[in-house]
Amino acid sequence: MAVFRYKRWLFLFHRWVGIVLCLFFAAWFLSGMFMMYVEFPQLDRSERLAGLPRLDFSSARLSPSQAVAQLRQGDFAVAGTPVTNSTLAVVRPQAPLESVVSVRFGMLVQRPVYHVDAGTGAQPRTVFADSGEILARVSPQLAAEAGADFAARSGWQKRASAEQLRFLGQVQTDQWTVSSAMNGHRPLLHFALDDEQGTQLYLSSTSGEVVRESRSLERILNYFGAVTHWLYPTFIRKYPDLWGWMVDILASIGTVLALTGMWIGLLRWKRNPRPGKSAVPYKGLMRWHYFSGIIFGIVTITWVFSGLLSMNPGGLNPSRSPTPEQQAVTSGVAQPLRIGDFDSLVTTFGADAVEAVLMHRHGEALYLVTRRDGSQQQLSVQGNTVSPAEPERLAALAPQLLPGAAVRQLDLLQTYDNYYYSRHPQRGGRPLPVLRIKFDDRADTWFYIDAVTGRVLERSTTTNRVYRWLYNGLHSWDIRWLWERRPLWDIAVISFSLGGFALSMLGVVVGWRRLRYALRPKKVP
Repeated sequence: MAVFRYKRWLFLFHRWVGIVLCLFFAAWFLSGMFMMYVEFPQLDRSERLAGLPRLDFSSARLSPSQAVAQLRQGDFAVAGTPVTNSTLAVVRPQAPLESVVSVRFGMLVQRPVYHVDAGTGAQPRTVFADSGEILARVSPQLAAEAGADFAARSGWQKRASAEQLRFLGQVQTDQWTVSSAMNGHRPLLHFALDDEQGTQLYLSSTSGEVVRESRSLERILNYFGAVTHWLYPTFIRKYPDLWGWMVDILASIGTVLALTGMWIGLLRWKRNPRPGKSAVPYKGLMRWHYFSGIIFGIVTITWVFSGLLSMNPGGLNPSRSPTPEQQAVTSGVAQPLRIGDFDSLVTTFGADAVEAVLMHRHGEALYLVTRRDGSQQQLSVQGNTVSPAEPERLAALAPQLLPGAAVRQLDLLQTYDNYYYSRHPQRGGRPLPVLRIKFDDRADTWFYIDAVTGRVLERSTTTNRVYRWLYNGLHSWDIRWLWERRPLWDIAVISFSLGGFALSMLGVVVGWRRLRYALRPKKVP
């Protein structure tokens, strides 16, 4: 009797919940295929560098430390969210800044500026290097000039001007700016270029920089791709907690549904059928659903389960970011940035330099300059070229990254491995070469250090590496051997996606038929 009740509840759960979730499954499989070729609107590194003006600090009058001295703790009191900007509590608003996380050099409509981040969770602030003026908020007129300059340099419009950009309004968030990466720039100033591709630009109200761009075809296709796949409608995604709970719940129930479906299939299989009878007790569409579940059920389970892992439930996957103490091993500075080391003013950064940031290496203050082609160079505070970091010296410092553990292996990587990699290396998101250091501690910790700048980029433990295969490996099929042999990767992913889509749609049809039959009034004799 207990077994009968157990099977009955199992079938009821699968029938009632299955119809709704199979619709989600079908949408996830179909939208996943769109996402293989249509990415969510963004401004990648190469596009951003192409549109930036050349660094010209000839009119600058303030050094980085002097510019930071203009700021007070009260200047960092606004935190952006997709819903609204909130005001943070600042105990001593008129007190000088206690620490600075980063200072970045840039240009805003032919004027040199410093973009300063205090690391308090507040929006960064911009200080003009020629006057020391603190930029309050970017006006639509100033944003239009900056956007037109960016568009003309990027080649989107050959002769763009501020009058050619159509101001669409100020938005806190919309469908293409729901990401938390935009929080430091909200509200955003939205412009249309009115070109053939329907290009739209979003500019930061805190720095005047272009932070996102999208095109009309890209926006349309993304409704069938990322918006559906990630459950990204604006009215949901702008509430991160609500969105996170929704994804967790749907993916969790979906995993259980897929597992119960496989289990029901095993229960229904007749091990010793009568002569002339099939071991599968189904006909018609139900028979097709049964066999599609046998073939594609496993990949459906792995995809839904790995989709749940994308939310890192319960913090199962620990942070891969090195601690401040570990970053200080190669920088030589125990705090985020020793701003007092940057008292001198450098006005020349070389040809095609578009951006520079302050950094320390072995205790020495340096400028890390980025050129339009993505290459980087280090300059001293006097403006002299500094040689790249020496791998031998970085290797000698390696034991300090994890005191008490011995270095087991040290490699200089010229190419990516299975854990430090990029599917789009041409965008320059993850630099090479890197120094990979393996320790013999209980967590089997690895570190990756930029062999050019000497910065500690990331760390990973056994848990991180296992999680990488359970999430990226199962969900995106980030299998290096397969990815490097495209279109083999495309064929495999599309084939299994179509199989999962067919399984899901058959589940909807079969489930609806059975549900309609169960709800039909019974005739009383």
